[in-house]
Parts: sequence; C-alpha cells; structure tokens
Amino acid sequence: MIRDRVRDEAVAIAKAYSHPEVDLRHVLWGLLDVLGPATPPTVTVEIAKAYLGSVGSAYQTPAVSVAAEAVLARIDSEELAKAAVLDLAHRLGPGGADAAGSASPTWTDRPVTPDAGASDGPSPTTPSAAASTATATTTTRPEDTDANKASAAKESTDAILAELDALIGMFPVKASVRRLIAVHQLNAERRAAALPEVDASLHVVFTGNPGTGKTTIARIIGRLYGGIGLVSRGHLVEVSRADLVAGYVGQTALKVQAVVKRAKGGVLFIDEAYALATEGSGEFGAEAVAMLVKLMEDHRDDLAVIVAGYPEEMRQFINSNPGLRSRFTHYIEFPDFSADELVLVFESFASTAKVRLGPGVGERVRRLFVAAIAVENFGNARYARSTFEKAYANMASRVVADGRIDRAEVEELLEADLLADDPFIATRRPIGFHPPG
Repeated sequence: MIRDRVRDEAVAIAKAYSHPEVDLRHVLWGLLDVLGPATPPTVTVEIAKAYLGSVGSAYQTPAVSVAAEAVLARIDSEELAKAAVLDLAHRLGPGGADAAGSASPTWTDRPVTPDAGASDGPSPTTPSAAASTATATTTTRPEDTDANKASAAKESTDAILAELDALIGMFPVKASVRRLIAVHQLNAERRAAALPEVDASLHVVFTGNPGTGKTTIARIIGRLYGGIGLVSRGHLVEVSRADLVAGYVGQTALKVQAVVKRAKGGVLFIDEAYALATEGSGEFGAEAVAMLVKLMEDHRDDLAVIVAGYPEEMRQFINSNPGLRSRFTHYIEFPDFSADELVLVFESFASTAKVRLGPGVGERVRRLFVAAIAVENFGNARYARSTFEKAYANMASRVVADGRIDRAEVEELLEADLLADDPFIATRRPIGFHPPG
C-alpha cells in the first residue's frame, strides 16, 4: 500500500539525517520519493530537501510523531498522496501553520482532500526562512547569475566542511575528505572551462575499527556531494549484508535493486561490506556483489557507494570482483581515537544531555579509556557513549534511591557513578607473561 511505502521512506530519511522523530517534513520527502514523476510539479525535490534542515545528532531509530501518523492515515491512494504533497508543502512553507518559527503549529487540523492545493497551494519559489540556508536553490530570478549560484553552493559546502572540522579528532580523515571534495570541485571548474577532467569516482572505501566515525563521515560526504551537484539529493541509506542478501535464488538481486533505488541521488553506505564476499557467504553474496557492480554503473551519475570494514577484510572484498577494483579508487583509513579524544567524546555526550561532570570524573574516565585502548576492538566512540550511558544509569539510581529527587542531583555526574572496574576490560588480560599470583 502506498501509505506503507511513504512511511518507510519518511523513516529512512529521518534516520539518514539523524533526526529523533519523523514529522511532516519527512512525510513530504517520503511522498515525493514514492510518487516520483507523478508528484505535483509545483513541489520540487529541492523544496522538500530545504525543509529537512540540518543533520541532527540522534542515533536511535526515529519514532513517528502523532502529526505524521495523522497524515499517513489518510494516504490510501495516489490521488490523496498528491493532495497531501500540496497540503504539506503549504503548511511547511512561509506563513503555513507548520512553518519554521510558527508560534502555534497545528499539524493535524487541516484535512487532506484531493483539491486541498487547488487554491492555496505553496509557492514553488519561496521555501521557509529556515530552509533558505539549505543546499539547493529553489528559485530562478534574473539576478541569479552563474556566479551567484556558484557562491551560494560554495557557502553551503564551506558550512558542511566547518561541521567536518568541528568533529573530535579524525585529522587524517578530515584531510582525506577535503582532498576528495577538492578533486570534484576542480573537475567542475575545468568542465565549465571546457578543459579535460581527470576521472574521479564518487565511490569510497572506508577502513577502520568500529566506532571510529565512518557513518558520520559517510553522511557528511553525501551532503557535500549533494551541495556541489554530484548527486541530486545527498541523503544516506545505510545497509548491511542482511539488507542485500536473500535466502532464495533470484531474490537477492531484487533486494539489491530496492536498496539502490532508495539510495539513488545520494550515498549507499554498506557497513561490514566484506561479509558479502567472505568464505561461507556463498553464491548469494556473489550475486549481491555482481548486481551492485551493475547498478553502480547504471547510476554512475547519481549514486555514490561507500563500503566500510576492517582493513584486511576490505582488501579481500575489493579484490573479490574486478568490477569493484575498477570502481573504488578512493580509500580513507579511520584511526582509533586516543584516550584524550575519547574524554572529549564523553564530555560531548554529557554536554548534549546537559549533565555537569563532578570533581574527578574526567580523570577517572581517562583512566578507563587508557585501559580500554589496550583491548582489541574496544569500540572507540561507541565505547565512550556506552560508558556515559552506564554512568548516567548509575546516576539515576543514586538520585532516586532516597525516594525524592533534588534538582541539584539531576545535573551532576559524580565519580561514584562510574564503574569501579569495567567488566569489558577486566575479563581480558593483556598478552604476555604474567607471574603467578
């Protein structure tokens, strides 16, 4: 049913943007994605993308809001879906009930009817004020010269690169991303000047341990690609082997095609991609790789594929198919975080949660991270997040233990809230000779 397809796409785009909740802007995007060429011409992908805003920081699967559910419940035909596009664009646009900055949003009080946009539909040339900072330009005015458009794109790219620079650590990765984007920007300038270009693939191989920021960087690359026009949308679709490989003959190719369709216009990010070619993956894994290679060629002008995993395993994966070797020419290695960088990551989680670190917490956390780094595959930033979440849970138990909650207690994390000994570390003894006792 069309409603379920729109819901799936809305959840996917909210997850791709790390938004904690699926709301009307995500439903609008899902409608455009599902309707495709049948979308009302006054509502463009650029307008919908502008309403999506900036990438958030949520890492959990987004929940569907009540307002979004109310709209989805009324979409049971293509005609009602078209009407919903016009209605949502009007509500999210300037002066609409749900426009950015609206003092009293009423997301569920406008009925979706087949003629909802006939007389009061949105202006296709005026996205909301908040949306004006987005990547795409949705108007064409006489003063919009090529120079102005290039300047707007540059500002957008600079803003995204500023977000990249603000990430903790990852200095070699940041330099690699900047080189990658510089190559494509230079090619664009040479193309405009009718000069020959040096062939540069959009596809990238990420190598590194878990928790080193690969998904975050994949999302940033997608936005950069979208900002400079290498892909049409710039979103991220993250999948694993289970999303690509089926258990029956003929179904794997269909699963790969469906995933690529969702990712077209942006980045398809395949984590632990080596699982498609490891011993025991069988013919279904090979079928997935073969179909992926074909679709990468079919959509080479509007699809970027990023594959990620451990260094040696990824080398074997790329060598498993000649088509992969020819298409993946960019490699970015993700180093592990240092103890000091992990402390900063821990502090960033605390800052986001508006939790103050009490005396001794920083020093204790650093000692935990120094010990954790000595353990193979300890999780990097994921381990820092897990450490904060466990400490927060201990803080919660402490605060409610006496039956009443003091306001001062809910704002400060104490050293006592940290684990005395992390069982993850304690159960793994370092390699080498250990004297008895």
